[in-house]
Amino acid sequence: MTADITVIQPAPTDSGHLDKPGSPDTLTHGTQIEGLEIRDVIGIGGFGIVYKAWDPMLERLVALKEYFPSALAVRTPRGTVKVREERHRGTYESGLSSFVNEARLLAQFDHAALVKVYRFWEMQGTAYMVMPLYQGITLKQYAAQHAEPISNDLLLNWLVALTEALECMHAQQCYHRDISPENIIIQEGTGLPILLDFGAARRAIGSVSQPFTVILKASYAPIEQYAEVPTMTQGPWTDVYALAAVAHYLITGKTPPSSVSRLVNDTYVPLESRVELQFNAEIKQAIDHALRVQVHDRTASMADFRNALQPKSSANLPHVLTSSRTTKRLTMGVVSAALFAVAFAGIALLGVTTNNTSEDVVAKPTVIAMQAEPEIPDNPIAPVFQKVLAKAESALSIHMDNPVLKIGEDLLRFQVQSPLNGYVAVYVLSSDQSVIQLLPNVRVPQVTIKANEKILLPPGNEPIQATGPAGSNQFLVIVTEDPRDYSQLNMTDHYGFGLIQENSAPLEGVTTCTTTACGDGLAAAWFSVDEVD
Repeated sequence: MTADITVIQPAPTDSGHLDKPGSPDTLTHGTQIEGLEIRDVIGIGGFGIVYKAWDPMLERLVALKEYFPSALAVRTPRGTVKVREERHRGTYESGLSSFVNEARLLAQFDHAALVKVYRFWEMQGTAYMVMPLYQGITLKQYAAQHAEPISNDLLLNWLVALTEALECMHAQQCYHRDISPENIIIQEGTGLPILLDFGAARRAIGSVSQPFTVILKASYAPIEQYAEVPTMTQGPWTDVYALAAVAHYLITGKTPPSSVSRLVNDTYVPLESRVELQFNAEIKQAIDHALRVQVHDRTASMADFRNALQPKSSANLPHVLTSSRTTKRLTMGVVSAALFAVAFAGIALLGVTTNNTSEDVVAKPTVIAMQAEPEIPDNPIAPVFQKVLAKAESALSIHMDNPVLKIGEDLLRFQVQSPLNGYVAVYVLSSDQSVIQLLPNVRVPQVTIKANEKILLPPGNEPIQATGPAGSNQFLVIVTEDPRDYSQLNMTDHYGFGLIQENSAPLEGVTTCTTTACGDGLAAAWFSVDEVD
């Protein structure tokens, strides 16, 4: 049997009728299901059929996935799906239950890199789920279409997004178990990855073991997926192996040897030893460690895998927070109609525990970090930000791997380390002098940070992409010990962010604590980012 693949390419142009030779069991063009109108067949897999459908209420095209295991089921003239042979009823109903559980599971998650389920239901002997009609190409297709190697930064961006999404799943004791290049697409427009096809996913409830049919892609499946052995249980490390195998494929153009064959004769060549591969040492080492055959030797979680991927050497630290006449003002075209945010409800803020080095770049609370021979900067700190920096008792440490962002391609990503436990606020000053509160916002109402730990911002479920025009913006990051009330800023909605009206209210907000035990500590940092064509 083959795994159920959700195909996301645009539907064929010869849509016509769908009861064509080779697909007698598909629903015909114009069929109405729960208010949706079937327009075309997108794909047929071993366990289901995916249709393009029109939702007249919301006036949009959607993907409609139908449970239809072709080896077990047949459609009657009235449209009902039934089991081909009675002896297979138990297997069919077990698969149907799994399909519904998958839909219920996916409907709970809201992350930019996870497929979203709008709704699902059972009818006519089968079940359906409605999803966005994703446009893009799979990672397998991407690799086939790009002869040149993937860039270090692009690979890291994709892996960060996917590890964050999988960590959300793992927090609910849910594991994908079928990660492969065919099950990851790169969306048109945003260039962001999204993980599809949870056909092998099962929720573990307590200590109850739920048997399931094993669906494997040999090159991406770790050894514990081949048999349930007490010493080789499945968990987050199972998906870690598969995602690392995908990364290996993108880097080398080849899959790693199967985990089963490696038990007998391990022919795996560590990426770390392959000097011809122009990738950061941390990325190669992280993938090697995540691809270890034995569970107890392998990277244990998505957070550990993501942290291991991050550059550690001082050579990879950014040169942000450095200003002189020779440096351009830094920008991220994110405000005043230049903001592009792929926003999803909920918070997915994840700790990044990279090590400090002696050359960490730190933004002082009242001055700009400057080069060895200070010069008057081209972009002095905006007065509205300087007021906050002057009040700060301590500094935040800010790191960026990419302080110069290419319009239409790069995402804003930076790490923050705080000397305080507290609550994070992020502001941006646009080229037209508008001030916007990026965090917290309507989708991410609270961001917390622990003292001396690093977090990656913006949160993984709210990526912000450079969209132009080229120019300069300044950023201010604040950490306060207690939550703050920002209502005095008189903010108006700006794509879900807070556009601050002109007033003299402090950007650090007003403390909401009413006891004498309140912590009133404030740490802050200023930085800027270049956006270029």
